Amino acid sequence: MKRVLGTLLVSATAFAGGMVTALLLSPKSGEVNRRWVSKQGKKTKGILEEKSRKWREDSEKRIDRFSKGVKRTLKDSVPNLYEATEDLYFSEGEEVEEITRHG
Repeated sequence: MKRVLGTLLVSATAFAGGMVTALLLSPKSGEVNRRWVSKQGKKTKGILEEKSRKWREDSEKRIDRFSKGVKRTLKDSVPNLYEATEDLYFSEGEEVEEITRHG
């Protein structure tokens, strides 16, 4: 994860540096350059929003799968308390007694 973030940071920095250099050395007028930058910013925003939405959906799916796995593991490893105690009954002032069933 650190490697991805580092690569993303270096890429963003290089991109910004390239844009600044291109704008300073561009033979086009400032107005044309500003429109171009605005257009590219809107495109980039759309791409980032789409990627963010996809990452969020993927994360939610992974969390859901993990949660279901934990629930399944707990269900398989923890006994059902109703079944474990169905042969027990309580009466006032007495200890818990076990009823033996004869089938």
